[in-house]
Amino acid sequence: MSILRFEAVLQTDRTAALMAAADGITGSGGWIVGHTPFSGVMAGIAFCVPPPPTAGPGDALAAAGIQVSPPLPPSVPGTGEVAEREVQGQLTLTFAKGTGDLRHEVPAFE
Repeated sequence: MSILRFEAVLQTDRTAALMAAADGITGSGGWIVGHTPFSGVMAGIAFCVPPPPTAGPGDALAAAGIQVSPPLPPSVPGTGEVAEREVQGQLTLTFAKGTGDLRHEVPAFE
């Protein structure tokens, strides 16, 4: 089983970047399996793309404004073949302007 792994360091707003990532993944025919925020500095997004992907996930993310590393071709990495099953992936986003703090003020209860 192949797993796509992408990483990107972004200068944009965290919320806008997460929405762009979701658009890029769904734009390649994929879906989000789960996500893990690491405060305001980093986020991990697990996703799957169906066989064969309608577009390479890396290309779809680039079209959404997220330049990933390493740039991968639209085929299954290392084989050059079209996948017969869904392909799992992991996208790690690092927010260069992240504050490291996602706390929200909560009013006191009476």
